[in-house]
Amino acid sequence: MMRQTVRKMISRWGVLLVAPLLAACASPSVPDQYYLLSPMVQPVSPAPGETTVIGVGPVTIPSYLDRSTIVTRSAANRPEVNSGYRWAEPLGENINRVLMDNLDRTGVAARLEVFPWNSRDMVEWQVVVDIDRFERQADGNVNLTARWKLVYFQSGEIVTAAKYDKVSTPVDQTLDNTVIAMSSLLADLTAEIAARIP
Repeated sequence: MMRQTVRKMISRWGVLLVAPLLAACASPSVPDQYYLLSPMVQPVSPAPGETTVIGVGPVTIPSYLDRSTIVTRSAANRPEVNSGYRWAEPLGENINRVLMDNLDRTGVAARLEVFPWNSRDMVEWQVVVDIDRFERQADGNVNLTARWKLVYFQSGEIVTAAKYDKVSTPVDQTLDNTVIAMSSLLADLTAEIAARIP
């Protein structure tokens, strides 16, 4: 009799413990949200007779950012991977494409080529960008730190080399507005580069 009572109690508690787990598994999961950086330079018409061909790339990013999930920082030395919030394409490719789009909107080139290109593309100037930091920091600001150079492609001469290090403050701490702030920094970097192209 005692054994049967104990068995019933164990069975009852087992059901109570397992039920929430089954309910959690059965509940629908929240779908991932996807983001893209976007060009933000205001379009202008190319200068009359413009024949400059600009090649963009390579563009490099740190390996900790080279992932599908969006990374922010919760502390100076603690990157935070935001589960469920993803880039819709590889971040390096997205940055390269946006830089090209922004440069195209500045009107400094007749044509743009993406790295790698071949001799028939007639590239005159090459823009190389190495990004060191590009994420929202613990203080809420988005920081873009990058080293870039402008190369006269035919000779390989580095005509300009500079460091870019600026912050943008999002409207709020949502990832939607974080990505908008990141896009605005890319637009500002593009304007700085375009101003140095002869």
